[in-house]
Amino acid sequence: MNLRAVNQILKEVEGELLGGLRSTDLFNKASGMSVAHIRGNPKACALFNFLSERIRDTTRKSAMGLPDNFTQFMLQFESGELLFMIDVNDKYRWGMLIDANKASLGMAVSVVIPEALPKLKAALSSRRAR
Repeated sequence: MNLRAVNQILKEVEGELLGGLRSTDLFNKASGMSVAHIRGNPKACALFNFLSERIRDTTRKSAMGLPDNFTQFMLQFESGELLFMIDVNDKYRWGMLIDANKASLGMAVSVVIPEALPKLKAALSSRRAR
């Protein structure tokens, strides 16, 4: 993993969301432990990692004919905050809490996430340049 690149990508995301990023963590799916963050929250990582796995398990067991895996989900709270959980790869998950009163949902979904996700995947699969 190129941790320097991961941190730089998270800083770019923060800038693109125009002050609307409350917090973000990139964390290990197996442990729920954050490897990179901006205003991170270890308890939130553990909670939302657990929630993601429960949603995945429940979807698989539902017999509703849904695909076996989801890669992203979003929760919207009455306060105007948006929570995104995004599977980056088999090992890592990316969580973001965004204040939709400051950053638009459209910007996050149409521009910021699609631009940052391939960069994060590449940074996680590479080694830091020496």
